[in-house]
Amino acid sequence: MRKVLFDHCAPRPIKKQFGQRIKVTTAIQEGLEKTRNSELEKKAHELGYYALITVDTDFGEPEHFPKYRMPVALLRSIPPVEPRTLYPLMPDVEKALLKGLDPGLYIWDNYKGNPLFARSLDENEELRKEADKEMEAEAEERRSR
Repeated sequence: MRKVLFDHCAPRPIKKQFGQRIKVTTAIQEGLEKTRNSELEKKAHELGYYALITVDTDFGEPEHFPKYRMPVALLRSIPPVEPRTLYPLMPDVEKALLKGLDPGLYIWDNYKGNPLFARSLDENEELRKEADKEMEAEAEERRSR
């Protein structure tokens, strides 16, 4: 069984999307809800978690994480980030966690309903920039309505 920690900002309803082979605990349940990102990844590793799941895009900033100790799954969607926008990603996330991932940042991006998997932000910088621009344009359009 894989032990996975959900960051406090990850919508808790999505944890129910995992099967019985993944045990999900929230940062709140561990008393880590006020822990800074770099410390959260370290604490999760020390507590024996296999991976950390988050929606916090700060986890993708290389200056914060020169070296990951465990897989960190960053789930992204068109704002607002909410369970219904993340549900389509969960089968692929679960499959990858069960298959096994090396330490590092993994991104699942639900942009326009098309889940994309990226090994790391560095390897997919062009894709990230393009998706960010389009996501911001759509968010701006929603705000102007």
